Amino acid sequence: MRRTLLALSVCASLVPGALAQQPTVSPRLGRAFTRDSLIPVWFFGRPDRTLDELASAVQNLGGTLRHRSRWLHAVSAVMNGAGVNEARTRPEFRHLQPVARVRARPETEVPAQPMRAPPLGISADVADYGPSAMPFHALNLFPLATRGVQGSGITIAMLDTGFETENPAFDSASVIAQWDFIFNDSIVRNEPGDVTTQSRHGTETWSLLAANVTGQIIGIAPNADYILAKTEDERSETRVEEDNWVAAIEWADSIGVDVVSSSVGYTSFEDGFAYAPEDYNGDVAVTTVAADSAAALGILVVNAAGNDGPAFRSLITPADGDSVLSAGAEDSLGILAGFSSRGPTADGRLKPDLTAPGVSVFVVNPLSGTGYSRVNGTSFSAPILAGAGALLREVHPTFTGVEVIEALRRAGNNRDQPDSTRGWGRPDGSAAAFFPFGIVPTSPIDSVLAEVTPTFMWSAPSQPLMAQPVEYRLVVARDSLLTDVVLDTAPVQSPVVLPVAQETDTKLWYAITGVAVDSVTWETGPIGEFTVPAWVELIAPDDPGGVTIRDPRPRFEWRSPGVSSPPGPFAYDLEITRADDGVLEHEARGLVGTDYTVTRDLERNTPYRWSVTARIGNGSYVAESQGTFVIIDDSAPSATLLFQNFPNPFPNQATDATCIWFDLARSGSVTLDVLDVRGHVVLNIVPGTQFGQTLEAGRYGRPDVGGTGTCDPRIAWNGRASDGTFVPQGVYLIRLHTPDGTYFKRAVFMGVGN
Repeated sequence: MRRTLLALSVCASLVPGALAQQPTVSPRLGRAFTRDSLIPVWFFGRPDRTLDELASAVQNLGGTLRHRSRWLHAVSAVMNGAGVNEARTRPEFRHLQPVARVRARPETEVPAQPMRAPPLGISADVADYGPSAMPFHALNLFPLATRGVQGSGITIAMLDTGFETENPAFDSASVIAQWDFIFNDSIVRNEPGDVTTQSRHGTETWSLLAANVTGQIIGIAPNADYILAKTEDERSETRVEEDNWVAAIEWADSIGVDVVSSSVGYTSFEDGFAYAPEDYNGDVAVTTVAADSAAALGILVVNAAGNDGPAFRSLITPADGDSVLSAGAEDSLGILAGFSSRGPTADGRLKPDLTAPGVSVFVVNPLSGTGYSRVNGTSFSAPILAGAGALLREVHPTFTGVEVIEALRRAGNNRDQPDSTRGWGRPDGSAAAFFPFGIVPTSPIDSVLAEVTPTFMWSAPSQPLMAQPVEYRLVVARDSLLTDVVLDTAPVQSPVVLPVAQETDTKLWYAITGVAVDSVTWETGPIGEFTVPAWVELIAPDDPGGVTIRDPRPRFEWRSPGVSSPPGPFAYDLEITRADDGVLEHEARGLVGTDYTVTRDLERNTPYRWSVTARIGNGSYVAESQGTFVIIDDSAPSATLLFQNFPNPFPNQATDATCIWFDLARSGSVTLDVLDVRGHVVLNIVPGTQFGQTLEAGRYGRPDVGGTGTCDPRIAWNGRASDGTFVPQGVYLIRLHTPDGTYFKRAVFMGVGN
């Protein structure tokens, strides 16, 4: 865990073993060691010590226990400075850290008159929701609500200031457990000792989930079971501490909770210090650690991001938790509220996670003359998102809290470019439920397609039956904006085969839109780019350096990508040409297979190239061999010959040199030179370092049978003179002098860089 810890000064006489047993101390304890006042402190135990041992040690130091946390393996207690100072040397403790106060909520509210009659054009069902319909519209929750998805079977814990459980707005609410962590009793509504405003905030947040007053306000999850935890003390003279929150969430877990909605946060300490910016990394604040522990158990934990925006990194804890859904606020038009806290976390994670209405939200207010108010704050975005998560868990009961967050993120309107102001944006709650994993493309996936008429396939994993029927639209285009459309078809189901063969190297993008019941929609956006492969690829014989073979009737092989029928299959035309002069030697047309054996003998000792043209309808693509092939004749030549050098002109893309072949009918003195047009010797090849003056009868310049390479590099010319420099561009003569005569061929050198 990443923690900023205070280095303790110790006496030089301490032995290393004793020093190793001393707990680390948070710098947030400040000057507590020198004061006599009581200080709330977290005492974190070493792994080998039980909570009972920690509690006993704290009590022996004069501390008054407040709470035990099995998740933190710590106890909280109130202790004076002298006791805390002595605790620094006790071996039971691993770390000491102050207990934080609640973060003040700079929220505003204005009186709201209840809606007496629905506006024209609103259906009777929607009218039942009155002013509370706004969050349902914003998060598109009505398709779920109208199908009876209202939190049945889901247990939601509310951690807040208190709750007016006897308010008529909650007559139908199911409260299965409640506890006041301030006075340690089972009454969470206002009671003697509470200030008048104590229960207002909690009642307001709870009403967004559980209230049920037709025509006025209906909560998002009125059929859920509720656990109510009164954790925050509104009395200014009383410390409000994060250990209540930790105790409450562990208590809720012990009962069996699915969703936690929290609209409080903790930042400051007894002596005026606060969590430092680097502490908001998900590992320091005890509420954050506890919230992530709850998430690890499968609980969905939703917490307000805070109301300190637009300041950079203005989050409250435990909204910095990596497994906590932190809620930012926007208005009914989707504009981010200026007060909504921003991220990122200290370790660079994007926060908040999602946004929801937090401006002029209609709630139950027990202190208002009308019974209702409109309020501002991320405190109200949090229960709205918690409600959406509860409905998602009702539809998908096997989902963990983290999986719910991921589904809501995928359905966020900022999911393509999440940031640290809005996170993944405002989620479409029904889309998250009907398309919890979105629309997942399964084919094509690789950037280079396997077919010229590709098959498009997709799935919508974990789609519930209530979403059916779902119709899909597939758009395939040659640009990422999907304007150069190749195919636009709907309604359709996976798979879909592109009916028109695409030309080689064409770039394709596609998008899929799914429309479920009540027009709940999921759009993938452009997926790509994908490249159409070559219609034909030569296999053998094909080598950039050339290849030699013995069979005068060679077999040729090639391959093609897949193609649907129609428009396929491919038809092929094969051509064999001489490499030296380009003359067509052999052809076969209208082939349907991907191999062909020549039907007559080809000339030996002649370099050839071959090509295949693949055709579909009026479209075609030509693949040419990378190098040459030569059918080698092992017999002694009957005549002395100097063959035309190739390639000519040279160099070209395939080679930097030109091949020189000659046949020698009888042994004798031989010279092989390159001359310029005035007859001056530019380069002497034979005799040279590789050959003597006298050569045996045979064939020279060709590689061995079965070898690669078009020519013997010892008898090739790369355009250099005898001194190693390149000759000028121009025409040169290759001269072969033998006992049978002198022979010439003209070579054209294109120069360096051509």
